[in-house]
Amino acid sequence: MKLNFLGGAAEIGASSILVNMDGKNILLDCGIRQGGNKDPLPDLRTIQDKGGLDAIVLSHAHMDHIGALPIISKEYPNARIYMNNMTKDLVRVLLYDSIKLMNNREAEIPLYSETDVENMLDRVFTINYETTFAILDGIELTFYMAGHIAGASCVYLVSKEGSLFYSGDFSLFSQISVEGARIPKLRPDLGIFESTYGDKLHGNREIEQERLIEIAQECISKGGKMLIPAFALGRSQEVILMLKKVMNKGKLKKTKIYVDGMVRNINKVYKQNPLYLKSYLGKKILKGIEPFYDDNIIPIKDKQEREDIIKSKESCIIISSSGMLSGGPSEQYAENIVSDEKGYIVFTGYQDEESPGRKLLDLIENPEEEKTIELNGKIIPVRAIVKRVGLSAHSDKDEIKALIAALSPRHSFLVHGEEMIISSLAKEIAKDIRTLVYTPKSGDEFDIDIKNPRKQLRKELKYKLNKKEAFEAEFQEELWNFIRQNYGDRAFAIEDIIFIWYGKEGNSKEEIQRFQDILLNSIYFKQDLRRFFMYRVCSLEDVEKELAPKELKQNEVLDLVEKYFKEYDYRKAGLKLDEKKVILNFDFPRAVDKSIYARMEDFTKETSWDIEINERSNTNAAEALIRNIFGAMNIKKISFHLLDDKYIIKADKPAYNLEEICARFKYLTGLDIDFIFDEAGKEDKGCEEEIWVSNSDKKMEQNKALQYIDKFFCDKEFKPYKKSVKLPNSIELCFISPNIGLKYKEDLKELSLQIGWNVSIARSVNQNEVIKTALQLCLQNEIKLRKNPSFNPVNLQVTLKLDMDSVDLDKLNKIKKIFDYNTGCSLNWQ
Repeated sequence: MKLNFLGGAAEIGASSILVNMDGKNILLDCGIRQGGNKDPLPDLRTIQDKGGLDAIVLSHAHMDHIGALPIISKEYPNARIYMNNMTKDLVRVLLYDSIKLMNNREAEIPLYSETDVENMLDRVFTINYETTFAILDGIELTFYMAGHIAGASCVYLVSKEGSLFYSGDFSLFSQISVEGARIPKLRPDLGIFESTYGDKLHGNREIEQERLIEIAQECISKGGKMLIPAFALGRSQEVILMLKKVMNKGKLKKTKIYVDGMVRNINKVYKQNPLYLKSYLGKKILKGIEPFYDDNIIPIKDKQEREDIIKSKESCIIISSSGMLSGGPSEQYAENIVSDEKGYIVFTGYQDEESPGRKLLDLIENPEEEKTIELNGKIIPVRAIVKRVGLSAHSDKDEIKALIAALSPRHSFLVHGEEMIISSLAKEIAKDIRTLVYTPKSGDEFDIDIKNPRKQLRKELKYKLNKKEAFEAEFQEELWNFIRQNYGDRAFAIEDIIFIWYGKEGNSKEEIQRFQDILLNSIYFKQDLRRFFMYRVCSLEDVEKELAPKELKQNEVLDLVEKYFKEYDYRKAGLKLDEKKVILNFDFPRAVDKSIYARMEDFTKETSWDIEINERSNTNAAEALIRNIFGAMNIKKISFHLLDDKYIIKADKPAYNLEEICARFKYLTGLDIDFIFDEAGKEDKGCEEEIWVSNSDKKMEQNKALQYIDKFFCDKEFKPYKKSVKLPNSIELCFISPNIGLKYKEDLKELSLQIGWNVSIARSVNQNEVIKTALQLCLQNEIKLRKNPSFNPVNLQVTLKLDMDSVDLDKLNKIKKIFDYNTGCSLNWQ
């Protein structure tokens, strides 16, 4: 097996390894160097010298692993590219953004075009985690979760010549958004391992998070701005989720957190790929819950918003790419914050030795140096507080050694780290672990002779259904029973489940998506807690529990009511919990379409709840409708006859199209209507008690008339609480009840003559004030109520619910007398 290290060996950047196994050339990653003065590309000439490429395999979507991919893919268009779905979506976003950055830099010629990226993406074939796939004749590829960022993979290649494990960038410990690496018992002959932090032991992650919170709190208390330059992919999402959590728990004072740069686009990709995230986060997204943004965490939409934040004096936190201040909006923010004594700049990840971020950190370590930094071509004094918080998504020394020890490859290559760090780590590994350790440099070639390849532990799927028909939701139970009986509680990738159903490999993306959509909503299958992309069968007990009739919660019942009866425009729905009954209230129940009764039967079948319609009409809605459609008749009085379910209208004269209007009212309400009209030249005696018609020719201006009414009642015992102008020439007075208003019959007649307006008493009762009066009288007389008083609007009666054994009847009669006099309503008790 031959290895050519084209980049990323004894350095960080341009990770690219050419592997020749079984006579086939496979490229592992193809990244770029992001330091300003370095050659950005790996040694691509060697690929040409070695005869080109047969396949390309990608570990994850960071630019130091993908940045040169369009160039090499354009050169070798027949080489298929392998990665998982999440990584493909991230690669698309990051490479298109890379083109924009190259186009915006002066005197820089872009390395590739949008067309190159589009063509490269067309050559991508996606493979999910823990699914073994033959990428070339005799060579199989499997991806395992690496834990570094969403979609990050460890690569495992197996051939007759031997097996190779490539860690990519990995972390064994879980983060907020992704689980840690999950590597089974593999038997590689050769291993290639990242060594970024091979000389360090990471601090406790929770302690580091607490440090970041304390720094943020300190900045907010000073009224300053805090910039967190973060890698758009991985670190930014971790920081956003952490700050959102502590802010919601009240551990951090609520302040605006602005999200800018590529971070926004990466957040969208996270939301599109929930199965590659930690289970709690994936479940939120599947339920439609926004994972990143809220009222305090806000994405920046344009340059103007960015300028407004920079100019603003508000204290805030800004999370923006790039993480090394080597481009992107973070450099613009830093340019303004770094010279502010109240400003904070907090780094959370790796800083390249030539990056502005590293230079800024070096100033802290060498306090005697003059503190200035060059940003965007400007020399700026450094007055802000600069901090580093350890939130690395790379493995530390112990994690690297633990993974090598667990896999025990015969040959171990250390890459993706600074030369001194790798050299130190290699000595420790050689001392502690039985493996041959190599520390290659970029440009090195190795020819490893594997005489006796290690025997591989193969995943066997002996039991298959061998179905010819397409899998549908109706077949879930059959598949569940088969897997449960033959494989027990074993976890499967979606491709494995498809293989069990059909008995063969090679399924389309559409087929994978269809299976996934069914299983995500299934009561027979559940996702693995640690590997959200894997599925297990549910237990028999869990399935039986799901299938059993459920007692619906109140909100669930009301949601179903809305689903079934929304089109019938009901006013409200009430629940009688003890009877498991729904009461539908309509303004006009008699006018409801008769098709509702069949729908009510269906509702009862689904929910086991009875449902009925309240047969009483809404008198307020009816009166409003009457005044609307019969308004031209100068209506004087509207009465509702409860026994006849009929409305009686008193009016001056009939409308010319009365029959047509009545028919419309009947159609809209299902109710009948009768009329009493004044005879010409005669006064309607029946209206005397409620309306007083002014015969005066002198009509006061409206506001003066209303002021006059206030003065008129200023020395009266009872006063109207509301005055309403009823066009064209009437003023309606609202008392606590009409009976109180009728105490001033003679006064109102005189009032109407004085102001030149018709004066009427409103028929409505101020129920709140009536009940409030009853409660105050009870409180003053130390009478305890079992429940709040009830009011009957038909007979204007308030009922007190009392414990009659302990009530003083003399007190009650005294209260009744006062109540009746002050409200015009009657009081009784029970």
